[in-house]
Amino acid sequence: MREITIGDKMLRLRGSTLSLLYYNQEFSRDLLGDMVGMITGLTGFQALSGGGIDPSKLDFSRLDSVAILRLVWTLARTAAGVGGQFPSFTRWLEEHEDIDIFDPDLLTAAMEEAKKIFFRRNKAVAPAAQR
Repeated sequence: MREITIGDKMLRLRGSTLSLLYYNQEFSRDLLGDMVGMITGLTGFQALSGGGIDPSKLDFSRLDSVAILRLVWTLARTAAGVGGQFPSFTRWLEEHEDIDIFDPDLLTAAMEEAKKIFFRRNKAVAPAAQR
């Protein structure tokens, strides 16, 4: 779990397999498919975060800024846990109007949490699968 400050609010982000379900339920889209597009659009982000912008590596025509917001919402929804009330995507955006999708800290935290969804290092087998 990561915590990041947006404006005057602390935002908790967490990636897990539940994130896939929350994303699909809210947006009727597949998170992995959208992540591929996000990563393609963010090519050259390292240049932005390092301070030296290389415009030749940035492809804003392929960037889906709303997809980044959907990812951040999903990670925040996952961090809130099961059973708790969490606002819809639209309501959440109204509550976080000052969110900057190009904030390097936010993008780094979101991408690192998203990696936890797809690239698990623990190779343990679930007990039901061991039988």
